[in-house]
Amino acid sequence: MNGTGTKIIDQPLSRFNFGRALFQIGIVAVGIIFLFFIIVMKANSGADWNFEPTLFIYTIFITTFQLSRLIGAMFYESSYAGFIKGKKNADSRGDFVAGPVFGSVQHSVYEPTVTFVIPCKNEEGAISETVGNCFRADYPKSKLEVIVVNDGSTDGTEQKLGELKNKYQNLTVINWKNNQGKKHAMAEGFRKARGEIVVQLDSDSYVNPKTFRKIIEPFENQEVGAVSAHTDPANADKNILTKMQSAYYFTSFRILKAAESTFATVLCCSGCASAYRKEYVLHTLDEWLGEKFLGKPVTWGDDRALTSRVLKQGYKTLYTNQATAKTIVPESFAKLIKQQVRWKKSWFVNALYNAKFIWKTQPFVALTYFFPLIAVSFLSPIMSVRALIYLPFIKGVLPFYHIVGILMVAAIFAAYYRLVANKNKYWPYFFLWSLFNLFILSFLMFYSLARLNDRRWGTR
Repeated sequence: MNGTGTKIIDQPLSRFNFGRALFQIGIVAVGIIFLFFIIVMKANSGADWNFEPTLFIYTIFITTFQLSRLIGAMFYESSYAGFIKGKKNADSRGDFVAGPVFGSVQHSVYEPTVTFVIPCKNEEGAISETVGNCFRADYPKSKLEVIVVNDGSTDGTEQKLGELKNKYQNLTVINWKNNQGKKHAMAEGFRKARGEIVVQLDSDSYVNPKTFRKIIEPFENQEVGAVSAHTDPANADKNILTKMQSAYYFTSFRILKAAESTFATVLCCSGCASAYRKEYVLHTLDEWLGEKFLGKPVTWGDDRALTSRVLKQGYKTLYTNQATAKTIVPESFAKLIKQQVRWKKSWFVNALYNAKFIWKTQPFVALTYFFPLIAVSFLSPIMSVRALIYLPFIKGVLPFYHIVGILMVAAIFAAYYRLVANKNKYWPYFFLWSLFNLFILSFLMFYSLARLNDRRWGTR
């Protein structure tokens, strides 16, 4: 039994797959060979190619760093299984005891009470599906509640929520006449929540009801403060932009977040679908809500900032590929750029915040992952300018090898993508996303930093 009066049950570890392990070793070997090839090729032929030592050193650095993230992702499943098996506070007092529920009988499995918190504005077309999927979750209905904060909608959202309130008993609707912002809506939801675990959803996102239990399961370990579900675009087939984003989302979650989860330090539990232990969040809610940068309130990056506060307290943050979710991604170039600018602003602000404590709470992660990630994020746009503008137009050196190198790294990632999701059809679009990131998104960092004082949310 644990502190909430529920029995601990172990989950079986996946059987060792020799073929998969061999393929993973092969991917790493190819990456190392590629890295060695770059070094030898540059060393022997530098004079013929107008050798650029700065670009050379950067290429070695970023290739090594990206390979380390891939290797980290390869250990994700065993690491995650360890957290599930290493649950805390178990005892042998019996199967059924009293606990905080919404008028129900406790079960012998880990089933804490859960509150969904959904901030929304002008979502009359999507809110019914989002709320409905919450109540369809494979979970005791008496242990679920949903709180929707209608943040000053000007369409038919309030009327739609009124209809849903009549349909679902455990639905709480909070209507605000004036828009106060997503962060305030989230905070109101946390304060009003009766559940031990709060699942934060965007109004256009939802967790697959059949996999819902998997986002709750890790919280049986009392060290876990937040868990991010695996999210894919629901509108992936709309156009080439959404297909590229689908490949990016999969890689971002199943490789990058998985690598972070290996060390129980996911830096951003996605706002699309993530769960938090309410008790831990309430300890830091006022600080998070009052977050300021350069003297002004921070109005974007709520999910990343909240994850940072959980990490600062010393708790673990995980990613689970076993709980799946869907979200709507931007379908036009303009909306995608606005979203990316907002994300880059929040990344920068929270990187500065995390840098103040992560070297104390997670020194290994700080040294091997976090600070190298900051270096890569700042160097990438600078080196893109050098490779794509300065060298071609000033020195007459075409960026052929720079582009080929990026595509080679993308190929290694794509190979692992195919290994862990061989039925996912969007992997070829990761090559397009890599080029899109090189030629367009990398330059957005400069624009985003220049627009830091613009605290408007932007829109998708």
